[in-house]
Amino acid sequence: MITVSQAVPGGYRTVSQAVSVAPDGAVISVGPGHYRENLVLTRPVTIAAEDGPGTVRISPAAGPAVRVEAASVSLTGVDLNTGGLEDVCALVSSGRLSLVECAVRADSWAAVYAEGTGSLVMRDSTVHNPAGAGVVVTSSTGGAVHDSVFDGLGTSAVVVTGQGRLDVSGGEVRGSSGNGFFLSGTARFAATGTTIADCAEKPAVAVEESATAELHRVSVRGTGGLGLFLNTTSSVALTGCAVERAAEEGILVSGATNATLRDCEVRGARTGMRFAGAGTAVLEDCAVSDAGSCGVVVENGSRLDCENLRVRTCREDGVVLAAHQEPALRRTSVQDCGGSGVVVRGSGGARLDGVEVEEVGRAAVSVVSGAHALLRGFSARAGGPGILVEDGKITAVDGDLDRCGGDGVRLVDGASGELARCRVRAASGHGCHVGPASQARISDCEFLGNDGDGVRIDTDREVVVRDCVLRDNGGAGLRQQVASDAVTVENTTSGGNAFADAYGAAQVAAEQAAPSTPSGEPLSGRTPAEELEALVGLEDVKREVTTLVNLNRMAKLREQAGLSAPPMSRHLVFAGAPGTGKTTVGRLYGAILAELGVLTSGHLVEVARADLVASVIGGTAIKTTEAFREALGGVLFVDEAYTLSSQKGGTGPDFGREAIDTLVKLMEDHRDEVVVIVAGYSREMADFLASNPGLESRFNRTIEFSNYSAPELVTIVQHQCSRHDYQLDDDAADILLRYFEDMPKAETFGNGRTARKTFELVVDRQASRLARSSSVSPADLTRLRAEDVLFDAPVT
Repeated sequence: MITVSQAVPGGYRTVSQAVSVAPDGAVISVGPGHYRENLVLTRPVTIAAEDGPGTVRISPAAGPAVRVEAASVSLTGVDLNTGGLEDVCALVSSGRLSLVECAVRADSWAAVYAEGTGSLVMRDSTVHNPAGAGVVVTSSTGGAVHDSVFDGLGTSAVVVTGQGRLDVSGGEVRGSSGNGFFLSGTARFAATGTTIADCAEKPAVAVEESATAELHRVSVRGTGGLGLFLNTTSSVALTGCAVERAAEEGILVSGATNATLRDCEVRGARTGMRFAGAGTAVLEDCAVSDAGSCGVVVENGSRLDCENLRVRTCREDGVVLAAHQEPALRRTSVQDCGGSGVVVRGSGGARLDGVEVEEVGRAAVSVVSGAHALLRGFSARAGGPGILVEDGKITAVDGDLDRCGGDGVRLVDGASGELARCRVRAASGHGCHVGPASQARISDCEFLGNDGDGVRIDTDREVVVRDCVLRDNGGAGLRQQVASDAVTVENTTSGGNAFADAYGAAQVAAEQAAPSTPSGEPLSGRTPAEELEALVGLEDVKREVTTLVNLNRMAKLREQAGLSAPPMSRHLVFAGAPGTGKTTVGRLYGAILAELGVLTSGHLVEVARADLVASVIGGTAIKTTEAFREALGGVLFVDEAYTLSSQKGGTGPDFGREAIDTLVKLMEDHRDEVVVIVAGYSREMADFLASNPGLESRFNRTIEFSNYSAPELVTIVQHQCSRHDYQLDDDAADILLRYFEDMPKAETFGNGRTARKTFELVVDRQASRLARSSSVSPADLTRLRAEDVLFDAPVT
């Protein structure tokens, strides 16, 4: 062993002196001190700090502290410093340099540089360089960095470019002003178990040009820009990687990158993952949550194949598929997003298998702008429609849409839809609404307990309803609004609905021509006023509507007597929770006004934000005007009207306000030709009225729809029993009363919808009970007993 000391006389005073006499393979032990020299190492030696890390510092006045040429050199526990902007601390041009437990501090363009055929190995070391990069590798020989820390970098922590090769394992990058890892040229790079934290505005990881990268368990936290930017003509593989709190996209895949992401997660980015190039991306077992905008976006020429994707709590849409190719999603779950669950738009299409969407603010699945989608084996619960198709095409097979806040399926603007083996239950609108210029083929589907019609047809294009079941809907089972021979109904069962079915060109034309039978009138043999009075509960609502009807009746009589009509507005605000009969009351109100001659037809046109708001400038006024004109002579019912003034919605709040402005003007221009009813939650509707000065003056009467009381919910269940030939025992009714009394009634409580679902559950339990009996009498088939209503958990 050769010893270097500044304190012990008689030995070598500098490291260079010791190196000059050292044989190959020698170990040079360096005593504590500051050595102001340049080391040029051309033979294999080991230089170690005698008293351990931090006791020996090598910092020359200029030039590299250590330069390795054609040798294998190891430094242990040595600090390397330089101060010149052009001077790196360690330079290896050929041979191999190993840094173990070293601290490298530079104020230069790079701290450590491996070029030519040089190879770098760094272990348990630290790198600090506020003026530039940490480690730069252009050498094709390769190298490795293990369990090292990069702190306070002026540019990127690790740069591998040219034909460089480098492996990184463990360690951490902190506070880099540039990238954590920057890879370009034809570099080949691998990283395992590394954390990159608090990068400034550059991507934490950037892979560009033709570089190739494999990242395993790399974690990115708190970046002011992108998490990972992948824009290469080669391939990138990510396994078990995580991005948390990125100001821009968590992962952006661009260019011709072929990316594979397995078991990766993005949390708290503006957009979780965006695929925007012309490459191919394969996703397996990935997750996105807490996105400030959308969860996953696929656009341009990207080709995506995705298996088991989980998207949670995004402010806007969960998944947006807008690529020219045909993305494939299998076993995708979207939950708690402010916009739609899955949006398919543009000229491309999508294949969606096993998609589950729950608790999203708008449509569960939205297909727009000419796109097409194949949806198989899906389930959905949404604040808006279950499936919304605008100027697009969808094929939906084996689906379950439950308690959607709008129509279960809504086809508008020339849309085309094929539904097979789908079940739509308890939607707050129609089960399936085929809008103007749209067409549909519906087979082997069930539409059960929806607030509106089971199937509503407002088009003269082809509609086929075959082998379907339409039961217990708040409107008709099937209602055709446009006289046309293009509707075909075969082998379809309809029963227990609040209104009789109405379809076929002759029947529709006759109803529209008969002044005593406006299209909105119930087809049950009772007058609209009698239908209103027969509704369960809603006593305050009935009283308010009756007062309005009387005011309109007196205004009509005064007009006939030549007297001036009193000033009054027929437009209304319906405020309250879902399932309280707002749409039904609106339809009856229109029918009553038609009987009085106040409205010419009294029909109801139900719209939501998607029917009024377009995605392009100027389109909203056109769509809103078209919907308004369709309602002339009747009632325009705007469900969830508050979404027009809220900050949610993929098309932006300004377009929603444009719809409000257009509505206000149209209401003024056609004040005697239409009734406009805006509906939604009470608190949100108050904010909606305050959003435009013209709204409060035109909607000066609000009718509150309270939650049904427990006895009223029991009555609704009893009506369902009567409609389907069941009898509810008295003791079962008492248990049901207590059950409804104890049920939590939050803002989203389903009311009538909950009562209908409770009835369905009671019938299910009765069927299970009877199936265990050896003999069943006809009386047993109709009787619902106490044991059938003892539930383990409340129905929501």
